[in-house]
Amino acid sequence: MAPPRFTGWSNVPLTDTGAADAIDAGHLMGERGLKFDVAFTSSLERAYSTCSYALSASNQPKVEQIRSWRLNERHYGMLQGHRKNCERLLEAFGEEQIIEWRRSYHTAPPSPEDFENMNEIQKNALSEYDSLQAQQFATYAFSFLVKDDRTGRKTKVYPGTESLKQCEERAFGYWKEVIAPRVKKGDRVLIVAHANTIRALVKAVDNIADDMIPHLKIPNGVPLVYTMDDNLNPIQTEPHDIGFHANYLVSPRNHEKTMEYERCVRKKLRSLFEYLDTDRDGRITSHCLHSGLHRLQLFREVSDPVCEYAMEEILRSVPDPDDLGGVTLDAFLQAEQTLLPKLSKLRMLQ
Repeated sequence: MAPPRFTGWSNVPLTDTGAADAIDAGHLMGERGLKFDVAFTSSLERAYSTCSYALSASNQPKVEQIRSWRLNERHYGMLQGHRKNCERLLEAFGEEQIIEWRRSYHTAPPSPEDFENMNEIQKNALSEYDSLQAQQFATYAFSFLVKDDRTGRKTKVYPGTESLKQCEERAFGYWKEVIAPRVKKGDRVLIVAHANTIRALVKAVDNIADDMIPHLKIPNGVPLVYTMDDNLNPIQTEPHDIGFHANYLVSPRNHEKTMEYERCVRKKLRSLFEYLDTDRDGRITSHCLHSGLHRLQLFREVSDPVCEYAMEEILRSVPDPDDLGGVTLDAFLQAEQTLLPKLSKLRMLQ
């Protein structure tokens, strides 16, 4: 496995795992009947490739795709391309400083302009890369140039580094100026971007406080669905304890990751219910439970037989089934306390 790097604006290609996640997400969106009028993505290959794979898998390859650098991942400045645990950087700047550059909301890593004021040890640490590929990562991140029509000169108009706050402001500005007006007029919008820019958009849509947003972990490759009213306010479902209103689309491929990342139990239960409701009729039956668990086991290559008693216990845990023995979403959520241990035992909930 390759060491984790400060990737940022480095234009690395989409991995095989990323492509598989994108296709899975596309199939999910197609199965749930999600249709799009326009898709927004970043100018980085790993994002716009994900967008294309997902749209093709959902049978919507001709949807308009708009790329913008304002949806790019956070720019890590002179750290770009380096390993996150690079010993040279730790020795030159200290672990505390590296951690602050990575996680502080307001502090940006050093930019090329900061480089000249550093000592030789620090300059050497930032100038030496452990591979040619890593050096190419960094080089690409500073190659965004445009030609000035009046002078003919090329001028950098993109950031040389960013704090998390600056990254969020750029993404939020794009939402407000470009994406939100399309949603306002009724367009169904798909956004494919990166961890920090997606988090910034979630922060804007859900109006999450600055001190709470760092606690929100969003898993890669798992579709998030927002339904909004005419004022672009999320229609309430089961809000996260910090105000996160999106719903996950769960599949056998992303199920374990989604359950691990999400903290809100009711949001997990809603996502799991929608996964099990294969008929899309708002109810799950014994057949739905068997089918859903079987699909999870196939993906995980688990051969343990499903215990009939355990499956029936789940349905018995939910009061007031309908005339056909089915369970509605409201009843499923109301039985949270009795369902949790049973679903966890079957590895359907973590």
